[in-house]
Amino acid sequence: MRIQRSAEHRIVPWANGLGITADVFLWPPAIEEWTWRLSIADVSDDVPFSVMAGIDRHIMVANGTGMALVIDGAPEVRMDEQFGPLAFDGDSVTTCRLIDGPINDLNLMVRRGRALGSLRSIRLPAGSTLTTEPDDVAMVVLTGVLRLDNEPLSGFDAVLLDPDERLAFHADDASWCAVATVRPHG
Repeated sequence: MRIQRSAEHRIVPWANGLGITADVFLWPPAIEEWTWRLSIADVSDDVPFSVMAGIDRHIMVANGTGMALVIDGAPEVRMDEQFGPLAFDGDSVTTCRLIDGPINDLNLMVRRGRALGSLRSIRLPAGSTLTTEPDDVAMVVLTGVLRLDNEPLSGFDAVLLDPDERLAFHADDASWCAVATVRPHG
């Protein structure tokens, strides 16, 4: 288990150069050959997303009013903080329209053929506890304060979980977090 504070996330440009993202975790940590990547993108304009061949993407609004995505010309999908994570093919041509101002989105990207991933949004009432599952690989606090032992975690702080590790996070107040799950392929 490793805690990473939001200020420690590495800021990198999008693959298409039209925005920036904060790399939360890459696994394995080698930049070019990761199996999965968890990141928080700053989206400040209506823009096309980067095409990411061979990648399965899972995305959710982490902060802000919301966005609308058009994926391969299909009808627009409106997403906000209440809309759960959306999975789509990274090979798809995807455009983003902001609903009302800039947002942050949380992305789990998984290299197809190596693993299967999912992202879940979890809202916790004050005083409740979240216990991670064996295939969970990372947790990111979106709002509120979660406590791991006596360590407070807030605003985009994240925890990288060891394989099959089960941790209990206590909500000091009403909190919202995201948990990434990755299962090796085959």
